[in-house]
Amino acid sequence: MAELEVERWLQEGMTAVKEGQPEKARLLLLKVVDADEDNESGWLWLSQVVADEDDKRTCLENVLALNPENAAARRMLVGLNNGSTAVAPVTTVPPPQIVYQQHEQFDDVWSRNVPLCGYCAAQITPDDMRCPACHRSLMMQLYRYANPSSSLVLYWFTLTAVAVTYAAQIGYSAVTLQNPVTVITGALMMVLLLVTAIFLNFRQYWANIFAISILILIIIAGIAQLLISPDLSAVEFERLDPAFRGVVEPVTQGTWKVIKGAQVAMAGLTLLFALRAAPDFDRVRYRQEAAVTKGLRHASEYHGAAQRMAKSGLWATAVLNWQRAVALEPTRITYQRALGEAYARLGFYARSLDVLHTAQRMASHPDTQAEITRLIHTVQQQAQQKRGLEVGA
Repeated sequence: MAELEVERWLQEGMTAVKEGQPEKARLLLLKVVDADEDNESGWLWLSQVVADEDDKRTCLENVLALNPENAAARRMLVGLNNGSTAVAPVTTVPPPQIVYQQHEQFDDVWSRNVPLCGYCAAQITPDDMRCPACHRSLMMQLYRYANPSSSLVLYWFTLTAVAVTYAAQIGYSAVTLQNPVTVITGALMMVLLLVTAIFLNFRQYWANIFAISILILIIIAGIAQLLISPDLSAVEFERLDPAFRGVVEPVTQGTWKVIKGAQVAMAGLTLLFALRAAPDFDRVRYRQEAAVTKGLRHASEYHGAAQRMAKSGLWATAVLNWQRAVALEPTRITYQRALGEAYARLGFYARSLDVLHTAQRMASHPDTQAEITRLIHTVQQQAQQKRGLEVGA
């Protein structure tokens, strides 16, 4: 099930709850949790529109199983277990304030709105080609379009189909023409096309230029071969019965024209897709500055983007995305812990401890509290080591 479809059902279900349409909301939210059993928001909103208390309890228990720190679900479940049927709407749960947003208590690069290296968060200038701190290149090249277009997929598929026609030509040449040069040429063309198709799959620009060139040659050579009848002397039709020869000889000649016609047609179609897929090979240069990922709306999306950036070493960019995730869902301990760890990795220990202490106060599960406490001790030790090195220097 597509994530966008599930998200649409969730948003429509939430709107139906707010507009007082419980039946419509229930049907939509049931579709959400059926498609995604780990959808915390879906279970939480569904608990508002199911009539049976056992169903409400199941929904809330599922929320807490996914996120033990969900204060709204815990409060509603306590009320339900105490016999209270009046459950506070989800929209009335006030989000706790998060300390990291209070930038005025810190005087560092995060509070100055200056361009930062996407890797180490060092302040950079417009003239810097490399980060003055971590010395990584700030100039990057990426494809203009992140994902391949349908034209590129069809380009790859039809180029592979052209290679298949050469397999048919190899078989025909071996049986009828009995010309080793034709067989070897066909085999080389098939291998070249398949290898080129593989590199096209990785959007290599040189493979695109090579494929276009070879397709043009295939079309020109194919048209010329269609106009010239093949030399079938090796078949020795004279030995065949005249009646049988009258059937076999035209079929043999026609088969050659069918093979070459298929090559020309597929090569022409492939060339068309190659022209349409040209933008897929365009690259743009940009500076690797720390910035929030554009086009995202939900905390989980920012969290996912931050994780991807962190894996690529772009910790400063990851911090900005985790900041946005925490701002959207301040009750998610996972996001706050990740933000605190990212701050510590970049050496912003005061900010790290600030966020982690906030997460520690919000955590209600003993295991979560113990884990955050251990993390706080680790960051404190790192901060002490840094101060010791500065004093020694």
